[in-house]
Amino acid sequence: MMPGRRSIPFSVTILTLMALVVVPLTSVLLWLGWRSVDLLEQRSADQRVGHLESAVEDFLTDGLHVVISVGQTLAFGPSFNASENPVIDEQRRHQLIAMLDRHPAVQSAFVGYQDGSFIYAGRPETFTIEQRIELDAPDGESTIVRVIEAGAPPRTETYWFYLPDGSHGPARTTTSTFDARTRPWYVDAMKAKQAILTDPYRFVQTPDAGISAGIPLRTGIGVVGFDFTLRTLSELLTAYKITENSVIVVGHSGGAVEIESEPCAPTLPGCLPADAEVRQILHRAVEEAVATDARIDRQVEAGGHAYRVIVHRMPPLLWQRFVIAAAVPVLELTAESRVLLQRAAIAAAVAVALAALGALAASLILSRSITRIALKTERIRQLDFSDQQPVQSRITEIVRLSDAVENMRAGLEIFGRYVSKNLVQQIMRSPESSGVGGTRREITVMFTDIEGFSLLTETMEPELLTSRLSRYFEALGSAISANRGMIDKYIGDSIMSFWNAPETDPEHIANACRGALQAAAAGHALSEKWRERGRPGFRTRFGVHTGPAVVGNVGARERINYTLVGQVANQASRLEGMNKVYGTEILASGEVAQPTSALFVWRHIDRVVAVGTTEAHDVYEPMGEAASRAEHAAFLVKWEKAREAYVAGRFEEALAGFQAAAAMREEDPPSHVFIGRCERFLREGVPAEWDGTWYMDRK
Repeated sequence: MMPGRRSIPFSVTILTLMALVVVPLTSVLLWLGWRSVDLLEQRSADQRVGHLESAVEDFLTDGLHVVISVGQTLAFGPSFNASENPVIDEQRRHQLIAMLDRHPAVQSAFVGYQDGSFIYAGRPETFTIEQRIELDAPDGESTIVRVIEAGAPPRTETYWFYLPDGSHGPARTTTSTFDARTRPWYVDAMKAKQAILTDPYRFVQTPDAGISAGIPLRTGIGVVGFDFTLRTLSELLTAYKITENSVIVVGHSGGAVEIESEPCAPTLPGCLPADAEVRQILHRAVEEAVATDARIDRQVEAGGHAYRVIVHRMPPLLWQRFVIAAAVPVLELTAESRVLLQRAAIAAAVAVALAALGALAASLILSRSITRIALKTERIRQLDFSDQQPVQSRITEIVRLSDAVENMRAGLEIFGRYVSKNLVQQIMRSPESSGVGGTRREITVMFTDIEGFSLLTETMEPELLTSRLSRYFEALGSAISANRGMIDKYIGDSIMSFWNAPETDPEHIANACRGALQAAAAGHALSEKWRERGRPGFRTRFGVHTGPAVVGNVGARERINYTLVGQVANQASRLEGMNKVYGTEILASGEVAQPTSALFVWRHIDRVVAVGTTEAHDVYEPMGEAASRAEHAAFLVKWEKAREAYVAGRFEEALAGFQAAAAMREEDPPSHVFIGRCERFLREGVPAEWDGTWYMDRK
């Protein structure tokens, strides 16, 4: 830290700015928004539900009262109380048709007399297809008028279809057994001697059920009636739905639901899936309201959504009491409130954003130094020590932090010269591996060795040898690291590396094989470059084996080494040494070759018992990755056939096979090794108890 430089704490500056700008503004906006939305939501819900009740009640009371009032006018008029004659009958028919035209909610209007005569005007729209065909109803809008004469059944019935322009089709005659005097609207009205509403029942002329109104004629000779189908009432109730997914039902005083609004069309994107469940809830609520004679107003859950359920018993209407029940999604009831909330939230967000931008601008001005320190520490984490310029700032804590980072960078730069960068990076990715001790796991190990290195040390200057060895290690180490390998140590001209530690690698065997092939290729490229310059190249031998081992940090408290302990390392070293026997470059055990047979092309070299061991092991040579399988297919066929004869002790056949393989690849050392063995066996005889296993006489 430079002396004499004034500074203030960075944390005090940032916290003060944020507190002065953001905290008061955010608090006030959030409180106002929450309070306003809460009040608006309550008022909106109450007003909308009240509107729903009023609309349905007005429809059922005022609508029926108007129609019944018109019916009473007809019932007291001279046309319907006069005796039967053609002129009067025509007037009656036209008055009933006019009644339908003025009141769409009425399905049919009619009058029945004590003598059995009956005049009917109705809408054919609700007729079934069979009824329309039977009656020969015209296409489009029309009104059917039926007249049944007095007398004993069966009586003569005449009917016409009136069109909207006032014309009508030809009269058709048939016989009818219908008797108006037996219908509920007639019987109840004559008995009460005043206007009545029937309980719901199924109409004769249509397949629909509905409610009928009956008004006795002034003279008492008959009854004027009107039909309200439940379908019509349902459509009208649907028109009164205040939201898309609300459900309205109307029940009878007996507790049964008679009228329901139509469900939301499934094709609409906003439809909720719980319509059927909501209707069941309303049915139960209607029964409860009838049983307790009380209004219900509660919230229920259906299909994951909250619904407000209101059940209200209407005042008596012509000795009938109806129950209105409605279920409205709370989400839709509060839609307008949510819009206001969203607007308030947007306003709050804008205000907060402006405050945040102001704070951000101030913090950027003040935190440039922190940004530089963060970038520098990230470079250090990546073991990049190239940035040696100290960070300048007027903030006390930043200056102290910069000094500490510079000291850390200098120390790590020196320390990094003695520790493998790859090891440090992998331990940083796996922090649990930094403690003293080890864990047992499957490890794939690779040993490398330079052929004839002792001779090179005798013929090459130490400085030049050290330089070339460093470039060699760098080339092979890059290939190993690129395939997730961990370089354990350099032993003279050898490299010991392993996979699946410290980080777990499910593909450690395949990555080790790929690393060996790429390391060999890198060694070839480097040696070729040296030979072009007239210098001798390095030929590397590789041994790869996989098996259980204990891997972890081993050593004293002052100094530890991340390494592995286990037979797997010895076996990999033996495989590397076996390359001398077969003239190969890379050898791997059967434990490596078998699980990767689909990824690489393998040649089964031999089954051997190594020096100092008693257990036989299969030895394989990787010819390349799976993409090169076709390149080696013909050669491997001859090789495997020759080796099969060799193992079976048919050495003449084996000799011919290996000679054929050698002819395909003249510079294939293993073919010549086995040719020599076969010739020796043919000359000296087959070893006792021959099973194809070769016992090494040297490592």
